[in-house]
Amino acid sequence: MKALEYKLFGAIFHLYRLFPVNKNKIVLFMGHDCKFQGNIRYVYEEMKLRNEKFQFKIFSKKQLNQSKLGMLKFFFQMNFHMATSKYVFLNDNFMPLKYMNPSKHTKFVQLWHGVGAFKRFGLSTETDPLVRACVKDGNKKISVLTVSSPHVVPFYEEALAIDAEKILSTGVPLTDFYFNELQKESAKEKVYEQFPEWRSKKVLLYTPTFRNTKEQNIDIMKHFDMKKVSDALGEDWVVLIRLHPQVKECMPPLEKNCYDVTEYPDIKGLFMVSDALVADYSSTVVEYALLDKPILLYDYDLEEYDRGFYESYREIAPGELLCDEEAFLVYLKNMPKQVHYDKFIDLEYGNQVDGQATKRLVDYLLSCEE
Repeated sequence: MKALEYKLFGAIFHLYRLFPVNKNKIVLFMGHDCKFQGNIRYVYEEMKLRNEKFQFKIFSKKQLNQSKLGMLKFFFQMNFHMATSKYVFLNDNFMPLKYMNPSKHTKFVQLWHGVGAFKRFGLSTETDPLVRACVKDGNKKISVLTVSSPHVVPFYEEALAIDAEKILSTGVPLTDFYFNELQKESAKEKVYEQFPEWRSKKVLLYTPTFRNTKEQNIDIMKHFDMKKVSDALGEDWVVLIRLHPQVKECMPPLEKNCYDVTEYPDIKGLFMVSDALVADYSSTVVEYALLDKPILLYDYDLEEYDRGFYESYREIAPGELLCDEEAFLVYLKNMPKQVHYDKFIDLEYGNQVDGQATKRLVDYLLSCEE
């Protein structure tokens, strides 16, 4: 059924190719997240500043899939705009692209939704034949992919099947946030407006990633004993738990001073109010490392974890790596106040993390048209 839908989208796209490309029209499609934020939002804001004539058409996968009307918009309205736009910005693989033949005047730009390349993803782990075929063939039509540093280029080339010469290591737009004091303060205040009781507390944020089976996902919170963690930290602390969307139903009843923030819309705000991060193999550590705050990697299942990494996990992982509960709880009582992850940041970002990533990308795209 999926393959038929992709082919139908491609067929309609070809009909719309009969219409001319509007050099001032830009499509932004949020295939990974329905929220208008992250790389998509940063590029939108920068492009808007560059040319007041730009017309933006913004769509999200979730909104288009919610109703029959949404599906009609997906197949006809968004399709038309993609076929007749100068730029189409994506933040995830777009499967119908396999069956589309964009105009030479249209650039499909892959912004992706993550930062760096910590654990294996995309085609590095995908086994579904249809998905693999769609990604491989579809991504041949991508004009540009932007990544965080030259070091991660071969990993993205493998994961997304995009030729290295199309991959720009200009930095990731969403990291500009960490160099904008106004944005950081605003994100923090939005959290405090909703949870004013946290202002006087220290905050521990827990962001585990998903596992491969339902049983393994249920085990995540069994190994993170909220009462023991809260007791180890003391009354001055609150514990925020943000589960991966795939495992959010595995949240057990909350203990005192513990909060479920899985549905909070902006993880950056949570980063800003937190004093330390507990993660595992989650890519949240890639951004959090920029804050010079303690990172604890609680990897109770390190020997069994089978998703894999592009490099030796033990060698590159930022923060303190702890595999058993007792050592984890002891470390919580003796956390350093400030840390630096220079080696990890150099690998994941190189010299392209300076608050100018969005500008560099847009400069490049517009310079290609001169």
